[in-house]
Amino acid sequence: MAHDEFSLIRQWTSRSDGQEKDGLTVGLGDDAAVFSPAPEMEVVACCDAMVETVHFLKETMSPSDIGYKAVTSNVSDVAAMGGYPRYALVSIAVAPHWTPEECQGIYDGIYAACEAYNVRVIGGDTVSAPDALHLSVTVLGEVEKGRAIRRSQARPGQVVFVTGHVGSSAAGLHLLLRDRKATVEPSGRWAKLIEAHQRPRAQVEAGRLLLESEACGALNDVSDGLASELWEIAEASRVSICVDADKIPVSEDARAYALLSGKDPLDWAFYGGEDYQLVGTLDASQLEAVRARFAAAGILLTVIGEVEAGKPAQPKLSLRSGDSRTDLPKAGYNHFRQRE
Repeated sequence: MAHDEFSLIRQWTSRSDGQEKDGLTVGLGDDAAVFSPAPEMEVVACCDAMVETVHFLKETMSPSDIGYKAVTSNVSDVAAMGGYPRYALVSIAVAPHWTPEECQGIYDGIYAACEAYNVRVIGGDTVSAPDALHLSVTVLGEVEKGRAIRRSQARPGQVVFVTGHVGSSAAGLHLLLRDRKATVEPSGRWAKLIEAHQRPRAQVEAGRLLLESEACGALNDVSDGLASELWEIAEASRVSICVDADKIPVSEDARAYALLSGKDPLDWAFYGGEDYQLVGTLDASQLEAVRARFAAAGILLTVIGEVEAGKPAQPKLSLRSGDSRTDLPKAGYNHFRQRE
């Protein structure tokens, strides 16, 4: 990097201190971080990378938004296990066309997300890259020992649910790519769709409610699209899943924008991704109790289908519309090519 690496690191990470707190023994400023989880807890670890032109474009994401989403995508993985996030490690490879001020903006977004989810940055690395910016975030969380919710626990007879709305992030991306600009007026008609793409929210509280209910079978987060996540559950649990087209919770804004754009909002819901909602299965006998918990917390929970018995070697995902069924292909956002 053209500038002094160590002074930039100190500047970008100056909001983290090295004091012992909440199990952290050694923080930033040493060779490695050291922390101790509570004896009755297990560590949940996940890592996601974001690469310029593959996962984001400067025209559609501000530096701060990039940092915020990088943390959120990891926190969402912790939420999908029923855990809560605690610490983050951040590594960034900076290309020549990124200024120190822009990188500071990325860290502003990282710290804003960390504050929102009560996460502390405890380490990482900063290097140069020849052509595109690379940002990798590792989040370490905790979950009660032996109670992490997995993809592989869906059972026939359970209902399939999803939190919040799906398809809004993809709708926001479509709008940004159409206009090729990273900002919109906060009061603009489609501001909620832009926010859904640039500043998605991980569903930590929903994951904790599901774990505490002890009614959840399988659970996944909607990072690559609803179809992809349901396929992962079906394959891991060796079951078939059927969902209803008219029950998929697409927001009014996404439906209205799809109508204007000549798009099918269900395509955004099933194959768009980056909504970071939770999708999973519940014991039918516990559904009303779980609904009451979610209603009290002000979190939308929608039943969209059911788990069916299937041939273990041939899991299946189908979409029901009226009296007809169609198979949903195993597809989602492909991280090895740029979105169109």
